[in-house]
Amino acid sequence: MVKPARKIPPSRGKHSRYEVPFIRKKSMILCEGSIERDYVKVLDFDPTINEIFSQPLAIFYSYRGKVRAYFPDFKVILTNGDVWIVEIKSAEKLRKEENLIKYVVGKLYCDPRGWEYKVVTEDEIRQGFLMKNLNDLRSFGTTQVDYKLLIYIAQKLKEVGTCTIKDLCIKCTEMDDEDFYKGIYYLIYHHNIYMDIVNQELNDDAEISIQLEV
Repeated sequence: MVKPARKIPPSRGKHSRYEVPFIRKKSMILCEGSIERDYVKVLDFDPTINEIFSQPLAIFYSYRGKVRAYFPDFKVILTNGDVWIVEIKSAEKLRKEENLIKYVVGKLYCDPRGWEYKVVTEDEIRQGFLMKNLNDLRSFGTTQVDYKLLIYIAQKLKEVGTCTIKDLCIKCTEMDDEDFYKGIYYLIYHHNIYMDIVNQELNDDAEISIQLEV
């Protein structure tokens, strides 16, 4: 467990604080602003992500004659042991001088530790249908579904091949629509069924296929 180096202040005025479920670990991640909130959702969907820590460390540096403290937003640990230190920044503030200094400081801190320093904006996080789809999948794809029904849906998709959700629903004659859609959302969220969630909206016309093993 990484103890936060800085406490995020409560919501006030233009400042918003969020607690976001990290569903896979059954924990809550504290976020400062909606871009950070959405980034946690993206990480939670990524099966290569193992741990997320908010405000994980303080990096001290000198700027314009003063010693300052820089608090990166997240420390992310991947399943292969790699570490990211992540700074979330709105695109409009990306090139401000005070932020450019922080990026250099962050990289200099990470490089000798073998960590990767990343700066991420909402342009990467909120591509296409990604956030809408993730919100739907987190709402409906994380509840438990009868394992036999999941196997049935997956087997039908293997038989049919790449198709739309609506076409697969028609083929799944041995289950009702409610169970089918619960199963589809679950299988997509857990990467058993592949769907391009950036470029397609999650609806009956979305194209799906069996997830290829990497």
